[in-house]
Amino acid sequence: MRHAPADTTLSDYESLRLEEVSKYKFLKKRPPHLSDHIVGLTSDIFGARYAFISLIEKDSIWFRSRFGFEDNEASRESSFSAYTVDNNSVTTILDTHEHPRFKFAPQVVEDPHVRFYAGAPLITPRGYVIGALSIADTRARLDFSDEDQRRLLTLAKLVMDQFELKRLTEEHNAALALSRTTSDAILHVALPGTITYANSAAKRIIGWNEHELFRKPLAELLPASLVKRIAAAARRFEKWPQRHTALSTVETRIRNACGRDVPIEFSAGFWTTDDVIHMGAIIRDVSERKRREASFQMLFEQSPVPMWIIDTGNLRFLATNDAVCELYGYSREEMLARSVLDVRLPEERQQAARILTSVQESYEPTTPWTHVKADGARIRVLTFARRIQYKGRLAIVVAVIDVTESERAANELKSTQIFLDAIIENIPSMLLVKTVKDGRIVLLNRAGERFLDQDRDAVIGKQTSELLPFAEIEKYLEADRRVQSGSRAVVVENHKISLPRGSRILRTQKVPVPDSNGDPLYILGVSEDVTERIEIEERNRYLSRHDVLTELPNRFAFQDLLDLELSIDADRSPGFSLHLLDLDRFKAINDSFGHLAGDALLRQVANRLLDIKGPNDIVARLGGDEFAIIGRSCASRDAIEHFATAVTASLSKPFDIDEQEVTVGCSIGIAFHPQDGREADALLKHADLALYAAKANGVGGFVLFDPKMEEKADRERRLRRDLIHALERHQLDVVYQPIVDARSKRPVDCEALLRWHHPELGPISPVEFIPIAESINLIGSIGCWVLRRACETAATWPRHVKVAVNLSVRQFARPNLITEVKRGLADSGLSADRLVLEITESVLLGDTEENLAVLKRLKDLGAHIALDDFGTGYSSLSYLQKFHFDRIKIDKSFITELDHSTNSLSIIRAIISLGKTFNADITAEGVETDSQYQILKREHCDHCQGYYFSKPIDAKTVGAWLAASEAKSDASV
Repeated sequence: MRHAPADTTLSDYESLRLEEVSKYKFLKKRPPHLSDHIVGLTSDIFGARYAFISLIEKDSIWFRSRFGFEDNEASRESSFSAYTVDNNSVTTILDTHEHPRFKFAPQVVEDPHVRFYAGAPLITPRGYVIGALSIADTRARLDFSDEDQRRLLTLAKLVMDQFELKRLTEEHNAALALSRTTSDAILHVALPGTITYANSAAKRIIGWNEHELFRKPLAELLPASLVKRIAAAARRFEKWPQRHTALSTVETRIRNACGRDVPIEFSAGFWTTDDVIHMGAIIRDVSERKRREASFQMLFEQSPVPMWIIDTGNLRFLATNDAVCELYGYSREEMLARSVLDVRLPEERQQAARILTSVQESYEPTTPWTHVKADGARIRVLTFARRIQYKGRLAIVVAVIDVTESERAANELKSTQIFLDAIIENIPSMLLVKTVKDGRIVLLNRAGERFLDQDRDAVIGKQTSELLPFAEIEKYLEADRRVQSGSRAVVVENHKISLPRGSRILRTQKVPVPDSNGDPLYILGVSEDVTERIEIEERNRYLSRHDVLTELPNRFAFQDLLDLELSIDADRSPGFSLHLLDLDRFKAINDSFGHLAGDALLRQVANRLLDIKGPNDIVARLGGDEFAIIGRSCASRDAIEHFATAVTASLSKPFDIDEQEVTVGCSIGIAFHPQDGREADALLKHADLALYAAKANGVGGFVLFDPKMEEKADRERRLRRDLIHALERHQLDVVYQPIVDARSKRPVDCEALLRWHHPELGPISPVEFIPIAESINLIGSIGCWVLRRACETAATWPRHVKVAVNLSVRQFARPNLITEVKRGLADSGLSADRLVLEITESVLLGDTEENLAVLKRLKDLGAHIALDDFGTGYSSLSYLQKFHFDRIKIDKSFITELDHSTNSLSIIRAIISLGKTFNADITAEGVETDSQYQILKREHCDHCQGYYFSKPIDAKTVGAWLAASEAKSDASV
């Protein structure tokens, strides 16, 4: 097996490998063939659930044949097959759960839950690995022997042989199609010189058909000199096969079967088969090209139009006709000794060279050039150029038209005048020309008539002061004086003038028009109406800095205003407060009443904030339901709190939306300058932390920034970052808290509890890190891991002891929850009746019918379902009517108050009675004292859980604890 070639880097090898893969892409569109049968055979031979042939591209893989699944493509990053390709050898993974690269891969932890994989590389005849023949199974294996690996590799070679056969067939068909359709003769020759194949085009050029040419010696067709060159090239190929594989194109002549002399181009390439050198030859008939070249040469020589041919590289003359010699006064030999730049003016040579070297197909002039004759006289010419092939090299043929004559110049001038008149009349800008001498108008175009709302005949001859008020034309008169004195263009920007159709804003450019001596004779003014553009720019400028809905400053304007406020010297400023405000319950109102109602509410909120703010305060809308206030009038804590109280009180009052009263309220986070920050970023960050704290209170109101908030936020950011890698770094663990029979204290269950041992921060409370896991969408994968770990541990306990596992809201919403539970039970061997799945009432707040259906499916598996933290949150007896819970767990908050609260005892009695009514066991959580236990026992609570019986126990010792407790219970009996 070959690795990357020694003379290439790894990236070079990968590029060559991808080129190799592209040669087999035709297999994507091919119907099923033998490889499909090989995949089925492979599955049978090795007893694997899945078998597939995959080809590995740059970022993805695609399956040519597959058995056991329907996917057509997959990502390369997590692919087992890519792993085989990278290793360049037979690859075996007996248990993916133990493999560092794949144990957390999606196809391992989720459906199809691959546990075993083996793959053999598909190696092309050129030594590149393009894919793999693979098998996979959902069960781990203890062994995959050397003999198994050899058989898998043999099957992979069989697949590659089939692929290569298909590829060669494709190439053969393509070559055959080309051979049949090309107009060139194609010959295959077995050296030293016997023709073994000729295409149909050979008869047209050589005169013999393919059957007549078969076995004919090549020497009978080609000139002896060419035959010798072929023999010499063949010897070089035989000696250095990697360096001399082709014979460069040769022009020669052959005599065809009819005796006609045919000019041809001959090219050839060499290869070997079974130590015999073969040659492929292409013969092109160039008779027509030769005739065209002869015709061109004749026309070129006899043309009355001066013409020359120049080399595209050095621009030297290659050929000239007699007309050129006559026009420029040089002999042909003198012309051929020169470059085309020699007939140019020195100042034009660089431009001419640039134009000539950039000619692609042709060049047509827009203005005449000045050329210099042999005697130094100058002529004005137009040059037309076209790129051609001349005697085997790239060249440019140029035709020269002498336009020096006065008649031609007059015609050109007339055409130019017509052209300029058309431009003047059709440009949308007003064009006005007046004399320098007395300022009278001598020219006005059609657009000028529309501007002034006057016919040009009524305007020509007048001065500008007769058309517009002097106050409005004063700037234009000043511009006229500057143009006369400076002889350069002057621009009058965005000047408003009064016209019959209303005030307009004009941009005017004034330029001098000189006489033959170069002195200003006229002043040309071009005026563009920019009124609409200026209005749009002003509107856009306003919109770019204001919220369209409320017309308050937007986020960008607010940032500038805050920066401006911060630029004031702190020693001269009494300070100011920054308030970040979020509306409460805005989303609910927006969803219930619609976006139009939400917009109306935001406008009313903006108006109330404007009414409350001080005269120097700034109110802005940052987006959504988020507002900001710069409180310049709030220079003390008392003033800040007074202002914030007024804001919360105002926004707590009902709003009238579509004749209905709605209440929102708000949460405000406040930072004070300069105590809480001297930079905008710091102030915004601290106000945002205060807002977060205000929203966390759950009742709105306002909170002033406290430095401890930043410490808390920094800790949360660190925990969020570290939690992402906690599972793979083995920082998470599962401990088990026993649940005992209330009468005998005999353990009946253990609840699986998640713990995080941070290597630097120590143990992290679940109360702190579970919400973080939910916020970054990790709770699903962590919960799945806890479920598997709990099932594996519980399988080692006494058979009467169950394990209780909590299902979070997000984990419960995973579409493959049922599959994960089945997999956890199957992999661990734990029976379903020993698994208790605990959910909270929040699970049932969403799509209740769908969630109840999932609960029923879980219960149908044999698992027990417990309702956790009962009595808190949104308790509803309707859940108990719709679904039979096996267990109801009383929240520990009621147990804590049990010793000194008759209300708690009443609630517990009611829950126990409720459990008996619905035939559900009752478990009390958080039992910490003997007094609490005795009360619960007296009230006939079924099970108890808490520190009074045992703290959570790690997985290694919980089994011993259960055994000891079991023995103790038996002894007491």
